[in-house]
Amino acid sequence: MKHPERTPALGFYAQENPEVADWETKWAVEHGVDYFIYCWYRAEQGGPVKQRHGSALHKALFNSRFQDQMKFTIMWENQGKGIAGVSDEDDLMNNLMPFWMTNYFKRTNYLVIDNKPVLFIYRPEFLIEDLGSIENVRLAFDKMREACRKEGFDGLWILGEYRYLKEEHLELMKSLGLDYTFAYCWHVQNSPAPNEAIDAQMNNIITTQKLDILPQVVTVSQGWSGWRDEGSIWTIPPTEFETLLRQAKGFIEKLPKEQLSGRMIILDNWNEWGEGHYLLPYTEYGFGYLDAIRKVFSDAPAEHTDLIPEDIGMGPYETLYREWLAKKRGASPGM
Repeated sequence: MKHPERTPALGFYAQENPEVADWETKWAVEHGVDYFIYCWYRAEQGGPVKQRHGSALHKALFNSRFQDQMKFTIMWENQGKGIAGVSDEDDLMNNLMPFWMTNYFKRTNYLVIDNKPVLFIYRPEFLIEDLGSIENVRLAFDKMREACRKEGFDGLWILGEYRYLKEEHLELMKSLGLDYTFAYCWHVQNSPAPNEAIDAQMNNIITTQKLDILPQVVTVSQGWSGWRDEGSIWTIPPTEFETLLRQAKGFIEKLPKEQLSGRMIILDNWNEWGEGHYLLPYTEYGFGYLDAIRKVFSDAPAEHTDLIPEDIGMGPYETLYREWLAKKRGASPGM
């Protein structure tokens, strides 16, 4: 509401609606996006898995008509200490891993590379407290990989999030036994102009590679505002974002193709409207960001038609939002 220019083409949609997943998948596939990383939240530790915020996966994507048209993977959002991680190794191996294996890894549309499922972890260093030591985390990761082998995979790719350049933290991540580092976003400081935000990100990417501590899967960010427009606030418009994509692609193409580093890129972010980074079609730039991705990462013709629900008499998807707004205003939903 504070930023009407951010209003999605889907309106203030409910993420659990399968038709929302249909549209998101359609737009992603048509513009060269091959996979989504879904943030995955646990509701409590130490017992059978209970989730928070899982409706975009379990209610929407898993009931979408187009779910087999692209891949998905999960990022374990384990930053909520005491509820979002694990209570011990037994909890990890006998509760969390079987849940992931059954519900995600074995699905035909889960992201598997070289016959290894791909798992992202938001705060891997928090597992040191959960499991007791750095060595215990390393051993647990190895047991997770072995559990995947027993189910017919060749292991498990485990990637840990880090968005800064401190060597000691990268060394810590390496000691945990992670395969790669990645950035959820790049926190570019001092509210830069678009060209400055591009240069800062590429510097972070290049510096991480030069440190040669832990290989990275490259992330590029479209913008940032924080939840309340606090701190550094910046946006890279679609034309300049295409420039960033081309620079990042050129960097990746020089990396060894046997590594994930040389085969994939993370685009930040699909639909984080509150934090000010988003690629999903919306009011201010329409399909501008997706068209930039299509130009850089797809060989599809430049000329194409982008449709939104109202073009073919579908939607709107704002029913829950309108009900909430009506209650807030003390009016009926139709007003």
